[in-house]
Amino acid sequence: MKEFAAICGVSPATVSYALRNDSRISEPVRERIQSKAREVNYRPDSSNSALVRYRKQSHTDVQRPSVAIAYAHPPASRRTKLFQVHVNRFRQSIQQYGYDLKEYYIGNQADGGAKLLHQMRVNDTQGLVLAWGQWEQKLNEFPWQEFAVASAERNQIHPAIDRVSVNHFNATEVAIQALEVRGARRIGLVCHHDLPLRVKKNIVGAYIQHIYKKEGHSPPAPPYFYKIGAPTQPFEKWRTKHQLDAILAHRQIDFSFFNEQGLRFPQDSQYAVIEIDDNNAHEESGVVIDAGLGDALAEVIAAKLHYGERVDLQRQGDLILINGQWREGITTHPPEKSSTEIASL
Repeated sequence: MKEFAAICGVSPATVSYALRNDSRISEPVRERIQSKAREVNYRPDSSNSALVRYRKQSHTDVQRPSVAIAYAHPPASRRTKLFQVHVNRFRQSIQQYGYDLKEYYIGNQADGGAKLLHQMRVNDTQGLVLAWGQWEQKLNEFPWQEFAVASAERNQIHPAIDRVSVNHFNATEVAIQALEVRGARRIGLVCHHDLPLRVKKNIVGAYIQHIYKKEGHSPPAPPYFYKIGAPTQPFEKWRTKHQLDAILAHRQIDFSFFNEQGLRFPQDSQYAVIEIDDNNAHEESGVVIDAGLGDALAEVIAAKLHYGERVDLQRQGDLILINGQWREGITTHPPEKSSTEIASL
């Protein structure tokens, strides 16, 4: 598969997804890879199609290999905490492939990258996942070509590294459509102020595009950027000025923020969330990612290790997008349209 992937100019993991017609690879890329496979009469080895069986053959008396996950921030930071639900799922999944998980916190250590490299070499850890966070300058001298690497951070850390990310464009579209079939006519977008730039562009872009696609649309309300601990008055002024009957937030916002304004969901306004990480947490309506991101990261890293793939610094990294599912919560009205129409969202 490595040779065929090189012909296609993608990673073996991308070939594996494409040949299974997995929607996490864009349709044009899937078609290109499938067409090339037919052209050269390529057939994947059926013995490689189940990585779980491959790794489960390891014996209990042999030390299990490990995969590392590195955090850009300390354990108590907001981004590290938000990512934990995906880490827990990743741990479960990667263990099914026969690997243990080791965690490393880079934080603000000037030599954090050097320490990570030393520990990975000492432990003979060949796989690395980069968690959400601000990675600028933290791993500038890291020898990526020695390891199998996947990044969960949507902003590019190195152009050759494959990224596995929530499909924010799709999630925004799904959430807006779900609000509209529940009667929302004027939807306002709320984003956290520290939203990564690439995610911000995708979410705001999807929101504006959806508004302008509608026939006879009125100009969209400008997005409101929310900061934890900020006063509520500017938000209420924004909501009132633009006559909003629904709020769409990138992430969950503590209900106390809305309670201070006496805002009740869904009586005073409907409320939905674009990205809910944990399906067991809270009661908001929105798009749930849940196990998808952790499972995909585990599959990508396991595939890379299985095929002996390391970061190729001469190749552009792939982007694998994970779609979520709409969850009905207590913050929206029942749908006005039929179940068939809703299922098509």
